[in-house]
Amino acid sequence: MKILREPLLQFLFLGGLIYLAYAYVTPRTEENKSKSLVVNAAKIKWMQSNWQKRWNRLPTRKELNALIEQYIKETVLYNEAVKMGLDKEDSIIRRQLAQKVEFLAKDLVVYIPPTDEELKAYFKAHKDQYKEDPLYSFTQIFFDPDKRGSTTLQDAKKAKEHLDQSNSMLQDTTKLGDAFIADSYFEANSLLDIRKNFGSGFMQTLIKLESGKWQGPILSGFGVHIVYLKEIIFPPEPEFSKLKDTVLQDWTRFKQEEINQQFYKQLKENYIIVIEDNNISVLDQKS
Repeated sequence: MKILREPLLQFLFLGGLIYLAYAYVTPRTEENKSKSLVVNAAKIKWMQSNWQKRWNRLPTRKELNALIEQYIKETVLYNEAVKMGLDKEDSIIRRQLAQKVEFLAKDLVVYIPPTDEELKAYFKAHKDQYKEDPLYSFTQIFFDPDKRGSTTLQDAKKAKEHLDQSNSMLQDTTKLGDAFIADSYFEANSLLDIRKNFGSGFMQTLIKLESGKWQGPILSGFGVHIVYLKEIIFPPEPEFSKLKDTVLQDWTRFKQEEINQQFYKQLKENYIIVIEDNNISVLDQKS
């Protein structure tokens, strides 16, 4: 139903969840006086459910008793810690509690799954992130600076001029250069493969080259190269039907973050925020 997707209704629902969670973990005044601790059936079922998810079976009576005793111990120690003020100004506890509230907001997405129309709209708006990178086929001739020293760059330029004049790919290009740690010819390599073999600088230069001619010199972490870009293979356009599961995961993360930001903004509007940072020393940063 469309009404279930209204942001205001979502926030009211979330507010109810937070109120219930707060009421559940916050003891009443009468309970504080008597120090009563009730482990009700709902809590025990929750323990059983968590155990079953972890171990794929129900706990035995002994195991369940141990879970109950552990819960009682944690609750008693937690209550005493709060009374002692150990939770005050504790950055770790504050961060964990803040994260729990964020998780409550994110859980709204689980209750309100998207329609196909919403998923398709998200896919269309973010289509570029589903495009695969092109593949590159190329030949490289390597010039080793450890062997050639100061003449390395000049030797590479001379080899390129020779290839330009001969207008040939040559069958054995190793005669013009030096032995390389990998192959001379690379077929249908991804950008990731190219970066692994040659480094980011080489990869960034390669993707700007024209195909069908020798180019360079190009530097890598190993030395100097001249490159013949034979072919760029562009993958087909991404199809929603083949990527629906991935799109759903991405949409869920996107919506979780969106709702979390909206929820935080709404909460923040209830506060008058004053930042007293006068006479606070900071490191000057040049623009």
